Parts: sequence; structure tokens; C-alpha cells
Amino acid sequence: MKKTKIYKKNMIILLSLTVLLTISSLPIITTANPLNSQTKDLAPTSSQIIPKTVRVAIYNEPNITRPGYATLGNMHNNYTALKDLLIGAGYEVSELTASDISNHKLMTADYDVFILADNVPRENITNYVKEFWLGGGGIISFDSAISYICYAGMIPPESEGSEGYSVYWNYSPFSTVQNITTRHPVTKAYQVNDTITEKSIDWAAFDWTALQGTSIASEITKLATKAENSNLATVVAFDPTKKGGRVIQMLGEGDSIGVNMEDIIIDAIDWLCPRPKGRILFDLSHFPYYGIDAWDLSYANYAPRYEILRDNLVNRSYTIDKLYPSPTGNLTTNNLLPYDMLFLCMPELNFTSSEVTAVTQWVNNGGGLIAIGENAGFVDENNIINYLYGSYDLQMVSVTGTSGATYIVDHPTVEGCLEISASAPGTINYSGDAFPIWGFDDTEIYVAGQEYGNGRVLLMSDLAAFRDTTINTFSNLQYAINVANWLISGDAEVLLFVDEPDSPNYYRTPVSNALNELGIDFYLTFDDDYTNLSLNLQDWKLLIIDNPWIPGFSASILTTVNNFVKEGGRLIMSTFRVNYDPTHPLWARLGFAYSQTQPGSSSLYIWDAAHAIFNLPVNYGATRFDPIRDYGDEGDLLTIYPNATALAGYTVSETEDNANIVLGNGGKTLFNGYLIDQFTGDYDDSAYADNFELWINEISFMWAQIIAGPIIDGGIPGYDIYLVSFAVTFSIGVISIITLRKKRKI
Repeated sequence: MKKTKIYKKNMIILLSLTVLLTISSLPIITTANPLNSQTKDLAPTSSQIIPKTVRVAIYNEPNITRPGYATLGNMHNNYTALKDLLIGAGYEVSELTASDISNHKLMTADYDVFILADNVPRENITNYVKEFWLGGGGIISFDSAISYICYAGMIPPESEGSEGYSVYWNYSPFSTVQNITTRHPVTKAYQVNDTITEKSIDWAAFDWTALQGTSIASEITKLATKAENSNLATVVAFDPTKKGGRVIQMLGEGDSIGVNMEDIIIDAIDWLCPRPKGRILFDLSHFPYYGIDAWDLSYANYAPRYEILRDNLVNRSYTIDKLYPSPTGNLTTNNLLPYDMLFLCMPELNFTSSEVTAVTQWVNNGGGLIAIGENAGFVDENNIINYLYGSYDLQMVSVTGTSGATYIVDHPTVEGCLEISASAPGTINYSGDAFPIWGFDDTEIYVAGQEYGNGRVLLMSDLAAFRDTTINTFSNLQYAINVANWLISGDAEVLLFVDEPDSPNYYRTPVSNALNELGIDFYLTFDDDYTNLSLNLQDWKLLIIDNPWIPGFSASILTTVNNFVKEGGRLIMSTFRVNYDPTHPLWARLGFAYSQTQPGSSSLYIWDAAHAIFNLPVNYGATRFDPIRDYGDEGDLLTIYPNATALAGYTVSETEDNANIVLGNGGKTLFNGYLIDQFTGDYDDSAYADNFELWINEISFMWAQIIAGPIIDGGIPGYDIYLVSFAVTFSIGVISIITLRKKRKI
């Protein structure tokens, strides 16, 4: 059963494509996002692939005097035109004051994007705005707000502590016309060299040459420049790979919207919106031993301690919030509801009985809980953890163990790990349904876990493993990443294997991004042995294999996949290794035989243009895919058996022995003999990478079959169903979209 998620995962399934000549209104099951009087029907705004509600907070600061760190520019607090534009686009728009932010109202669970409309945070909230960004929230700053994003070290990190004026940016001479320089999701409504027009004032602009000398040069994109000077970048997008959420700096004030500026603002908000794999809550309300950032010291014994951990989780598509103490309650049902994982670090304040009940119910409903205890010197703290863990078969024992943790029990969380650090750790007593994972030996266990209801629980007995000074030693960082993946995926029905080498990490590959865009929970593996293990540990509705890289992808996993398909499992697979095992029975089961190796740098031609994988939800529109990335072995040409259908191949039209994309097993399997990940370009000129679009469509096609069947028989158990009118018009017709909202468990 699926767990409750308010903002995280809208399971959006594309059911059918109806070709019509006129705009129609279709019945659908509506999105989980709440509609209110300020939002329109959830038709995509111009850059949205999937309809979603984006929650925007605008900084409302009547004090427009410059704070000490911002010495230049005139601040404003009139953003009426900007607010009206965003509401008209269907976004949920709120206003937050400095008081709201100092009271920790700016959280990624509640807001996706924070807007600084030509104004900057007051001194007492600069860290809390930065905290929102570090936790994965999107930031858009207009004009003189550039002072803050430099001061906070967003763009660029080298400017942290300084407003960066004359080093990284200047006020450009009076100019109205700006040139679009790059096709990008933010500039989707424009072509290169189109112009946008704002009123003639001296707008803040980044010095592009200066930015190219910084550590984030490869992560920033110049979207628009002053018409007279291409080095003065007036619209810049930052997609970080190391820490924090996305950032956009652009010209404008908010009191009026320039000619042709509407689309770039609307699309910027959508691009900034995180699509998280999961939402994580770090508890500061019970005075943990370690905090994350330096400004946590009022709420923790030592800080900063978990900056590297936080940054590495955020750059793997998680969002992270902190739970600060509140007189209205801390670990309450409502506070836990938006989150998928709760992180507790040796708390010094006890939990109330109502908090224990709330956490236990939250775990039972699908939440993932981790707590870290310590050795015999921390008896009180360990007892506090034991009180919270009273319903589980895991307890801290106040006995100091032996340093070193090389004893490993085979478990998904140890994928890619050899040893974690353990310095005079405590020990863990496990019983019943709990199981050991790491230890010195089988009598001294330092990490143990348990499946509880629909959720998962982990207990660790050493603070050293994840703190900043030691997380990059041994396998500590990899283990921390694996823990989040496992705890958050307790209710996942999709298993993903991915080894694509070019993205920042496996969690930000085209296939992972596609799953997050669609709002589908998944468990990620990157080692074929652990894919094998996970396939046998639980039932999966869909297996996705994205294998462009590892030539040693073993025959044993092919046999496991063959058995999975034989038993009725659904599969999407992209691999180059058919020729490595050309007689393996998996290929025949998928409906083809090996023909020959794919000719290098060849196009992939669409043979069935009407098929959903080329139209839903992305209307690809082009007739072929062209590779940009060359992996050396690009894949294989295939001979189709009568029980399968070829959808695309090497030749312009369908010919024998030249197939690449094969639909088999009554629509339950999709095999890609030409590696999807090689299509890194934008042949259809959509402003999105072609590989990302094809992954979205293939997953949508398969997921629709998984969900749609029970609808005919009166609905889907456990889901609320609503009917609304919704029309999405493309050049070829209208899409019906199904969105499922999981019923809340009481």
C-alpha cells in the first residue's frame, strides 16, 4: 500500500490520446495538489511537462533600506504585477515576511520557489533563506537581489560573505532590449536572438567572463544578455551539482512586467520547482548532539556537523527541512505528514508520549526513520532513543563496542560499500523482525534495521560515520546515500538499475529525472548483484534497466530478469549487451533475436509515429532521434519475432532485422536496443533533452497499464477519485491524464 504524500509524488499516468480537431474537455482523475480560488485548471503552463501545482513564496519586506551587506541599488516592495502574473498562470502564491521566515515558515515541504523581487533579506534571516536553498528549494532573484545571492554564496560560491559588486556583477547602462542567447526550459517560448523588453533602467547583470572563472562555470547558463553587450548577462540559470537548489537571476522589479517577459518568468518558476525523490526532516526540536549548519548551535550541542551529508542528499534529488522547536508541537502528525524520512541525531530532550505515537503511526504508514545513538558514555541519550523505538525490535545498549565495522550482512543499504568508520561505538540489540547490517562481528552490531508496517526503521550506534570530518572516509558517504534511498523507498513499486556515467550522480540521470518528473516512487540500484538481491526481496510492478556503461553486467542478472518477465513482471530495458549473450533466453522472451551490432552514430527512426511512447505526455513531433553522446558500443539491431512489435529502428521505415525499440509480452515489456541515454541533444527543439523525453514517455506508457486496469472495475482501491474538466491541446490532439491521490490513513 502507498503511503500518504501531500506534495511529493503525484502518480501521473497518461491513459489515452484522442485525436480531435477542436479543443475538448475530458474527464480525468485530478492531481493531489489542492485547487483553490487562485488557481486555474491544471493545464500545463508553457514549460510544464506534467501538470502540477507549484507553490511560490514572495518576500514581503516593507523596509526597503539596504541591509549592511548590500551597499548598492534601490530596493522595492511592489510586486503586484508579478504576483498577478503567477496567480494567472495557476501557481499558488503566498507572501512571507521577515517575521514569518525567522519563525521558520520557509520550508521546502510548504514552498517550492522563493522570490526576491528586487529586495533582499534582512540580516536576521539571511541564513534561513539560505537554508531553504541548501535544502533544495528554488530561488529567483530580480535585479538588485543579486546582492544577496552573491553574499549567500549561491552565484558564485566564491562570493560568499560579499555582495560581489564590480567583481561578479555590475549595473548595466540604461537598456530596454535583451537578447535570448540559449534554448532552455526557461526560454522555451523563445528562439535564440529573440528579444524581451523591460523598462529602461540600469539593470543588475552578471559579468559572464568573471563567472566563467568560478567553480560553477559548467553549471550556469546564460539565457539573456543586454542587446549591446553579450558579456552582461541579465538572465542567468544555475543548476548546481554540488549543493543547493536551482537559482535564477533576472532583470525586473515586480511592479510591472515588460513586453514578452511573461513566459520567461512563468517558465522560470516551473524550472526552479524541485521534483524530489523524497522529503527528509532533520529534527532540531529535541536538542540533537549534532546540527547541520553553524547557525544550528542554539538548537544542538555541536554545529556544523552534517553539511556534507545534507549537500550530498540534496544533490541526489532529495529535499531537506529542519524541524525547529515550536510551542504548538514538534513531532506531530501534521508536521510529519509531508515527509518520507525523519533523521534523529542523539537527542537530549525526551519525546512526549504523543510524539512517540505520531512517529510510530507515521512509520507504520510508510515513513522511514533513522536514529543515531552512541556508546556507554551517553546512557541518557540512548534511553531517549529507546523510548521512541519502543514499538520496534531495536534498542541501544550502553556498552562500548570495538572500533571498526567490517562485518557486513547482505542488505540493499551496503551496495557499493566495504567498511564504515566506527570509533568506540555503542552496540545494538536486535530481535524479532529486526536484522543486523554492520558490526565488528556478529556479536557487536552497530547498524540494524527493520521493516515496520509499510515503513522502515534504521538504528546506528556511532556518531562518527556521517559527520563532516569523517563522512568522506571509508564507505561512509555511500552508505548514507544508500540509507536514504532504502528508508524512503519502502513503498516503491519500481526498481531501477542505472549505470549512466555522465550525470552528476545516478540519482540525476535522465531515467531518474523522468521518474521524479512523473512523481513515481522508485528504489535505485547501480550494481547488478544488488539488483538481483532487490528483485528477490520484494514484489515490483516495474523493473527499469538503464545499462549504457558496465560491460560486465552479468548473465545471472539476465536470468533473474527473464524469470521476472516470465512471472508477469513489466520491464523497460535499455542496454548494449545483447551481442554479449546473443542466445540468452531473455531476448526470445522479449520477442527478438540478435541481428548485428548497431552501426556507429546512426539515427533511430520512428516506425510507429502514432504510438504513445512518442506522444504521451511529451509530443516528440520529430521523425527520428540522433545520438550526441557516443558510448562506443551503441547497441544492437534486432530481428523481431511474430509475438512482438517493432516501434523504431535503424532505417527510415520498418525493415527486417533492423529494429531497435521492441514492444513485447502483450505490452508488458519495452526493449531499447539503441541506448536511450545517447540522445543527449534536442532534435525536436523542445528545450528538453531527447533522452529525458523518451524515458518519460516509455515509463508513462508502462505505468498507465499498471494503474489503469482496476479503473474499469470501479476504481483503484485506496485512492480517492475525482472528476474535473481538463484539456491539453497539442498539434495532434488531446491527452487524457490520470492522477492518483493516495487516501490518507487515519
